[in-house]
Amino acid sequence: MKILKSLILAAIVMGTSAVVDSAQVIPGPQLDAGQQSRSRNSEQDYAALVDEVFAPITNRLNLTNEQKFRIVAIVTGTMFQADPLMGQLDDLDDQINEVTLANPLDENRIRRLSTQQAEVMGQIIAIKARARARMYQLLTPPQRALVSDQIRAKAPAEGRLGSISN
Repeated sequence: MKILKSLILAAIVMGTSAVVDSAQVIPGPQLDAGQQSRSRNSEQDYAALVDEVFAPITNRLNLTNEQKFRIVAIVTGTMFQADPLMGQLDDLDDQINEVTLANPLDENRIRRLSTQQAEVMGQIIAIKARARARMYQLLTPPQRALVSDQIRAKAPAEGRLGSISN
């Protein structure tokens, strides 16, 4: 759980820095090499996040910069919304671990904690589903057709279409 939380935090940082950097692009004098490098890294982070969402068909979608920007905003907003729930999930997981070490084993407490954990996971899944729906609405009809075809093909070995890791 803690590794997963770290990955989510890293994705949020990448997405946020990409959004902030792209929003602050001001035409002006030539950038020095260090500034150009940072700008390229932010664009790569931004692109990597979008690629992750629509893998393996991202390139075929030919997303506009506005679509990419909005997708990053949806992903980062979703992660921000899910973060407290991820914390609850970690806490519940810790409590379950403590209960399993107790002697005698408290079956009722395990049942209560696992039910709470399932409810939190259900909330996270619902948040992710709403985010996928908002991203889908950003697509043009031909892009939606590509995504629909990919979902119907259910090719999990090729990528995680529309996933937002939790």
